[in-house]
Amino acid sequence: MPGLDDYAPAVRKVMTLFYVIDTSGSMQGSKIGQVESALEEVMQTLQEISDESDDAEIKIAVLEFSTGASWVTPEPVSPEGYRFKSFEACGVTDLGAACKELDKKLSRNEFLKTSAGAYPPVILLFSDGGPTDNWISPLNTLKENNWFKRSIKIAFAIGDDADRDVLARFSGSIETVLDVRNKDQLRLMIEKASVITSVFASHSSTVDSNTDPVEISKQLAEDVQTQTSEALSDANTADWDDADW
Repeated sequence: MPGLDDYAPAVRKVMTLFYVIDTSGSMQGSKIGQVESALEEVMQTLQEISDESDDAEIKIAVLEFSTGASWVTPEPVSPEGYRFKSFEACGVTDLGAACKELDKKLSRNEFLKTSAGAYPPVILLFSDGGPTDNWISPLNTLKENNWFKRSIKIAFAIGDDADRDVLARFSGSIETVLDVRNKDQLRLMIEKASVITSVFASHSSTVDSNTDPVEISKQLAEDVQTQTSEALSDANTADWDDADW
């Protein structure tokens, strides 16, 4: 009769959380610094969520774009396996290049290749400006990618110069674009968005529903904004409308 040690644990599907980060010259200073700090701080929490989930293992993929786009993570890694990256903010804002890279990697032959299968990913996009390359055609191609269609997407418009209309075309709705007005808000929004979306997307009972992914993204974006606002209020930090960079 087999013992307890003879039973292998159930293999979980993988849910990949994509961070798509604008590292153009305008992000230099506290903007990119807060992104770095937030990513470093949230990884332990994401690993705990992954460890406690019976449905999904969480992995992380980080893409930076400025003059061109490149993967910080050559392949998705566990949160505890993510190595802190010090970003160099310089160059222009090639969103089209980022869309091309996403389209290539959102595939079962690439970043979503797992033996147990994959859940629809979460994609968080951060930018403080407007595209400087030919972005329309690459974005339209990306929108035909079935994994992108099914993904949860939230975009973060950092500061007054961010092109919210472009970000909305990426995320699917203006309601899934969150305004970021100061450095405290940016750090908290990254943390809240990472946790809220990962908890939701790593549970099969919610991911496998027939609900429109854009509608899901709208609700999660609202939750991120609400929790961030409450945290800022409790901490007596800068007002939402103060441009503190």
